[in-house]
Amino acid sequence: MVENPCYTAAGTELMNNQAIWTNYCPDCTQECSTVDFTIKSSSVLAPPQFLMNDIKQFVESSTIPLPVNWSTSWTSEILSSYVAFQVSYESTRTEVYAEQPTIAPVDVVSNIGGQTGLWIDISFLSLMEVAEIIYRLLRYQGYRLRDAIRKGFKTQEITK
Repeated sequence: MVENPCYTAAGTELMNNQAIWTNYCPDCTQECSTVDFTIKSSSVLAPPQFLMNDIKQFVESSTIPLPVNWSTSWTSEILSSYVAFQVSYESTRTEVYAEQPTIAPVDVVSNIGGQTGLWIDISFLSLMEVAEIIYRLLRYQGYRLRDAIRKGFKTQEITK
């Protein structure tokens, strides 16, 4: 962070100025984004030479009291008495963070089946084998019942 109180005051003014937010961040909303203004000091001569005449005209047209020797020393007065700052983009890239599920419903069912098979040693095939055994037992009992019924009819016919 810059130690100079002039830079600190300019940074505070920059961060709290609503006009800067509306001009440079018109699409930004406070609820869903964060905008950081980074303050960096530079050793470059400020203000730049190509702006000196514009600054001179601005100072002369304002109510700022001018020194007596302004016409001859205006360049050195501007360089020693005024601070320049420039607002620029650090990056024009926009980062959008979106959340997506990492496991689909099919994967959940597959994982449950895999873990069940691993820890309890139950698989789909073993469940089908149990169903087959139950089916065969029921079918066998059905044959026995049918044979018993047939034998019962035959014994009734013989006794008649």
